[in-house]
Amino acid sequence: MVDRDSHTSDLEDELDITKLMNLNEAFAIDVQKSGINAEAVELGSLDLEREEYYNNDFGNTPRIVTNKGCIKLKGSVIDLIQIIQRN
Repeated sequence: MVDRDSHTSDLEDELDITKLMNLNEAFAIDVQKSGINAEAVELGSLDLEREEYYNNDFGNTPRIVTNKGCIKLKGSVIDLIQIIQRN
């Protein structure tokens, strides 16, 4: 008779599980490792993420900026961090 529970646990130990995550989720995990209570906000859920990121009055500002998400901080003077990328 085969003990299925021990066989299943052996297989689980051998499997590598990869989770795809957004950049803001990865940064939130890094911030948490520093001891700061941080949480990734769902991508595109805030009005702030839909606003323009640049001013056309200045020549050095990028024309295209990509929103990479936001991180919400708890118990800090800073409430929200937005991650953007210049293209």
